[in-house]
Amino acid sequence: MPGDLFERATIETPAVAVSEMEVASHDRGYGGVAVLLAIAAVVAAIIGARASMVSSSANDSWQSALRTEVKRSAAAMNDVQTLYQSDLPTAVEVLKARILAKEMQAAEPGQSPAVQQALEIEAGVQSQLAVSLSSGAQLPSDPAYALPSGGYDLGKRLADIRSENAGLVALDPDGLQATGDGLAQKALLMTLALIPTSLAALLGVLAQPLRRHRTALLGSGVVALAIGVVMAIGVEVLA
Repeated sequence: MPGDLFERATIETPAVAVSEMEVASHDRGYGGVAVLLAIAAVVAAIIGARASMVSSSANDSWQSALRTEVKRSAAAMNDVQTLYQSDLPTAVEVLKARILAKEMQAAEPGQSPAVQQALEIEAGVQSQLAVSLSSGAQLPSDPAYALPSGGYDLGKRLADIRSENAGLVALDPDGLQATGDGLAQKALLMTLALIPTSLAALLGVLAQPLRRHRTALLGSGVVALAIGVVMAIGVEVLA
């Protein structure tokens, strides 16, 4: 009888040992799954937060571009109004007075003394009016704006008016718009890094019930997670 017990114990002991090894391996597998899922969740959260920050910066840049464009347009409109509503009407009146004075002086020869005197007086009045009007206006008084034909160089005058507010002229909404576009593209590319990260989490979830393929699934999950991390870092550095 004792011999039978010893033999039975000898046969059953290896089976117990094998069973304990399988349980230990099973527990280690669950630990790997938990670690992979935890790391994937952390990485996904970091990537998502960073993509959200970049996207927010892109939106801020677009809004700034819009405000800058409105400001630049308002400044340009104000300068145009200064030229055509303030400078040009006075300049036209000065030009009109000068032309009238010349025409009256040219009409004096051949006229009667009374008509000549009247023309001379009127020519003097027009000349004095031209001098009076031009004394307070930049466009008709500055020789730099005079054209050989007798008119005014409005383009040059407008450029000089605009140069008085060089800071407004230098506003660059297009640059801000381009910056916003670049940040939006960066946010999109960074979001793509969530694809392999999510795949790593999926493989971790699948590895939990599939004991036979757990090692392969966990290995693939680690590779996918590494790809996601590399993608995120590459976008952050290069984009």
